[in-house]
Amino acid sequence: MNDAWRQAANEYHDVAQRLWQQGLLAGSGGNLSLRVAGTSQIAVKPRGIPNIDCRPETLLAVDVRTGDVIGGRQPSMDLGLHLGIYRACPDVQGIVHAHGPWSTALSLLGYEELPLHSPHAKSRLRRVPVIAGASSASRELASAVSENFQPTDVVAGLLGGRGLVTAGESLRMAGHLAELVEEAAQVALLVHLGRGGPAGR
Repeated sequence: MNDAWRQAANEYHDVAQRLWQQGLLAGSGGNLSLRVAGTSQIAVKPRGIPNIDCRPETLLAVDVRTGDVIGGRQPSMDLGLHLGIYRACPDVQGIVHAHGPWSTALSLLGYEELPLHSPHAKSRLRRVPVIAGASSASRELASAVSENFQPTDVVAGLLGGRGLVTAGESLRMAGHLAELVEEAAQVALLVHLGRGGPAGR
């Protein structure tokens, strides 16, 4: 276990703890990943393990180019989603997929994009597409997500009924973006209730 792996694992643990405290992660739901410096690998969690319980010896290494898994356990079912973004966006260093309650609820209301009401959300997020469709482990979902993230103005998306996904220049940045998306979804739903109709329309 080298220094690069230990550093990646520590960042994973720190971000997972923060997102759990914010209510964006629960149980073994959701998953994070980040590139391991100096390698073609990413660090991901094994299937069925809570993010906040992951340590350097718990995480799995996955080769971005081949998809080969090192570690002897099954990776998260959403591995394809992560690999699709990394392959399409070489500058992305970290990804968060979280089942936040506000973003999950908003993703089921039929919008093509998350309504952004605050100046801060508009400035940081710019555009957040809602990506509907296939099951978590499907190639169709991985392909749809990677296609939506290829425009340079997209750093976040909502997955129909499955929460949010964010990509950043580090896992910490992806975590900050996830918090902002969840806040924006909460605001949009409160506006929806206040207006008595579809949020943002």
